[in-house]
Amino acid sequence: MTDIRTLDLNLLKAFVILLDECNVSRSAQRLSITQPAMSGILNRLRESFNDPLFVRVQHGMQPTDRAIELGHVARRVLEEISGMLAPPKLEPANLSMTLRIGAMDYVQQIIALPLILRLRRLAPNVKVALLPVQGQNIKTLFDKNAIDLALVGQHHISDDMPQMRLYEEHYVCVMSKMHPMANTALTLDEFCKLPFAMLSYNGGEFRGATDIALQKLGRKRKVMVSVDHISLLPQLLNDSDLVAVLPKHLAQRLPNVRLQNPPIAIDGFTIMMTWHERTEHDMAHRWLRNIVLEVLK
Repeated sequence: MTDIRTLDLNLLKAFVILLDECNVSRSAQRLSITQPAMSGILNRLRESFNDPLFVRVQHGMQPTDRAIELGHVARRVLEEISGMLAPPKLEPANLSMTLRIGAMDYVQQIIALPLILRLRRLAPNVKVALLPVQGQNIKTLFDKNAIDLALVGQHHISDDMPQMRLYEEHYVCVMSKMHPMANTALTLDEFCKLPFAMLSYNGGEFRGATDIALQKLGRKRKVMVSVDHISLLPQLLNDSDLVAVLPKHLAQRLPNVRLQNPPIAIDGFTIMMTWHERTEHDMAHRWLRNIVLEVLK
């Protein structure tokens, strides 16, 4: 008896075609091979299964009982192999999993919030966990399997990590629409005299990218309040004389504020999406990453 490890699966395909045609010439044409080559395949099949498989009759060939029996098995095997090789299909409505997203507070507002709302419509069985990553090593979080996806600034990741650029961010000056300077283009002197609220991602900081840009000009500003969460900013800006310098994508989402270009050039940053190589080719994770791109369009 032939060992399955030595059986050429192409022989099974030829065997099924022979069963369909019961004719060597027609079978050879379907396989785009010569008739002698098809006869050689039939001989190999007979040796493998230790059975004549086909016997000559007046108008062609007739399969033996053994051939008919083997044919049912061969068709099933070929169908199962075809199913294995066929591209898997994803049905978002039936997708059930947990997606752990590591992101800064501000990026959660910009990307994660609309992502969750989109998933509630497309894949309601997907659970989403938003996890803070500020001050942590992103690669280490992936290696510990603590997160599945990270939405962070480019400086937080290394070149060897799977990644995709999401958007370029730059800073704007933000204040209440009722602020005395709301409708006036700020000069550098006026800018430096304003009282600022600062969004400190690490908490407790009174110096950021704006101050670095000012230092290059030998200037300083007055940072009077440092907060580590976005939720406090709208009321601080609307109910006081405080102003802020914020990423534009965030500032555009705050209520009742006026946006201005700052009177100095402040270095922006790039927001990236990165993931671990273990999910690089995972069908569900690839679909989820595409949804992230869609919500940004």
